[in-house]
Amino acid sequence: MYTIESLQSLVAKAIVDYSAKNNTDSLQEPIHYLLGLGGKRMRPALTLLATDLFGGDVPSALPAAMSIEVFHNFTLMHDDIMDNAPLRRGNVTVHEKWNTNTAILSGDAMLIEAYQLLCGYSGSQIKQILPLFNDTALGVCKGQQMDMEFEKRSDVSVEEYIEMIRLKTAVLLGGALEIGGIIANATAPDLEHIRLFGEKLGISFQLRDDYLDAFGDPENFGKQVGGDILSDKKTYLYLTAIARCDAHQKAVFDQWHGNTDMAKIEEIKSIMIATGADQAILDVSQQYYEEALNHLDRINVTDDRKATLRALAAHLLHREV
Repeated sequence: MYTIESLQSLVAKAIVDYSAKNNTDSLQEPIHYLLGLGGKRMRPALTLLATDLFGGDVPSALPAAMSIEVFHNFTLMHDDIMDNAPLRRGNVTVHEKWNTNTAILSGDAMLIEAYQLLCGYSGSQIKQILPLFNDTALGVCKGQQMDMEFEKRSDVSVEEYIEMIRLKTAVLLGGALEIGGIIANATAPDLEHIRLFGEKLGISFQLRDDYLDAFGDPENFGKQVGGDILSDKKTYLYLTAIARCDAHQKAVFDQWHGNTDMAKIEEIKSIMIATGADQAILDVSQQYYEEALNHLDRINVTDDRKATLRALAAHLLHREV
């Protein structure tokens, strides 16, 4: 069995090899730049991990893992444009370093290259992988659309928020795992359980991320906390606090809406604590974590082969960064 770290190293080397094989022209240069900014490479590592879980040949899954990573970075390139973000992983974003049109076109090329990386698979594998990849990619786009629409709505429900993060974040984790399972010729029930493990874990992960954005230690979290609060982002914390607050607390929310003064962070956090929203988000994150483990338990391989995924799930639930 491989470790997560060893699989991440395989992905890192594959990215170097991938960039070396492609011409560094004006279309490719922004792609190489973005891929070279690093990151945990968790999604492609999950594809390889699933192949290993079901006893498949891990190197044979590298093209699919790279497809997942290239697609993920394509979404980041376009998301940065939509968010007008100046930085990505501490570096200048592509649209700021070059220009918006270049970022759009290079992002489009990344999507095409993500599909090209899957062309080496054939037979029953490609017949399973391609529809799954299509559904996953479309789900991510739908999730981003929902997220944008939430900015203009005042009636977003907690249930809608959970569905949004399932689509925007979690389906790619589930899809990455299921594709790895397909390459290892896993059974249909096992493929469903590995996908649902990824989706439930992805929701738990995002809820934990929302919590850390407000209540994390800045030194551990790696960035200034309270960014979601400053931007009035309709997270689970925000929506739960709004639903539970009294008239005075609601007035405080209204008073600070649209204000980016740093004092806003502590004011809103105090309401989140007073209404129990801070504990509620931890509870629901734990709930999705347990649902993820339930699906992992139902996969028909030995417990020792599941140990790496189980340890990864625990790390994501209890992380502080």
